[in-house]
Amino acid sequence: MELRETKAEIVEKALAAFHRATGMRVGCERLKPRRDWPQAEARLRLRFPHVEGRFHAEVKPALLLQTLGQAIAEMKRLPGKALLITRYVNPNMAERLKQMEIPFMDALGNAYLNAPPVFVYMKGHAPQRFPRERPTRAFVPAGLKVIFALLCRQELADAPFRTIAQTADVALGTVAWVMDDLVRLGTLLEMGKRRRRLVHKQQLLDRWVAAFPNQLRPKLLLGRYAAPDPKWWEHVRIGDFRAYWGGEIAAARLTGYLKPEGATVYVREQPGKFLAANRLRTDPRGNVEVLKAFWDAKCDWTDTTVAHPLLVYADLLATGDPRNIETARRIYDEQLAGLIRES
Repeated sequence: MELRETKAEIVEKALAAFHRATGMRVGCERLKPRRDWPQAEARLRLRFPHVEGRFHAEVKPALLLQTLGQAIAEMKRLPGKALLITRYVNPNMAERLKQMEIPFMDALGNAYLNAPPVFVYMKGHAPQRFPRERPTRAFVPAGLKVIFALLCRQELADAPFRTIAQTADVALGTVAWVMDDLVRLGTLLEMGKRRRRLVHKQQLLDRWVAAFPNQLRPKLLLGRYAAPDPKWWEHVRIGDFRAYWGGEIAAARLTGYLKPEGATVYVREQPGKFLAANRLRTDPRGNVEVLKAFWDAKCDWTDTTVAHPLLVYADLLATGDPRNIETARRIYDEQLAGLIRES
């Protein structure tokens, strides 16, 4: 069953559940999206004895480990204090958010708020069942390939559909329905005489990054492996294998900030030669993951040994690891902010 609950309804349920659990009332002001922080849904005013707290609400209908990093990244772009609102935060996720000092409320009464002198932490309220939400067609695997190509090479928005299909390696019909969806979502502007351009690119990037770990990434995974030497990757000539670094190694090379603990490799060919040359052995718990490179070489960027920063950013946020989320912020500021700047 498809879930039809709106974000406004989720906010209302979360505030009502918070009031039932604590007796505290929360004022809520709906906000109109703005270009500099389009994801802000509402401004909340929490009134306690002798103190008042104000927060901007970041609403995520579903919150998973793979999408946690993206939610936090969006929160940190909001002005002032931000509070995460969602349908349900399970006990493990609640503990993780508390450790990361991320305030949250859910529609069942789970919450964390540390605004001295007020401290609220409630977990363990569980749903009977939530129906699964069906993604918009543009954000299923084939659609995500098209959107990735459009974000990396934004002139493609105005190209013939056949050119877009060849670049994204999808069927021609796929491009047609993806472009229709993007027009409907307000992220593709049709200007007459068959001219098109991307708009609200921040929104499009955020939705792509949120959908990537659950929709496309699992289909790209070729295997997980273990290496005999934890520093094996430092001497690998990755280009010799028609491959690219992603994830933490790519982030370390882009920022000089992160000390990699795991390796992500995107390959254009079968990985046998790469695995043998680096003595990598199959291990479901290994810290080396090998994935298929899904993009056309035309979407490469200046460093052809490292995946596009958009993909590295998504890899990092999908881990839910605080140190990776911080590094992802640097990549966003240094590499992606210009990519999504509105012309």
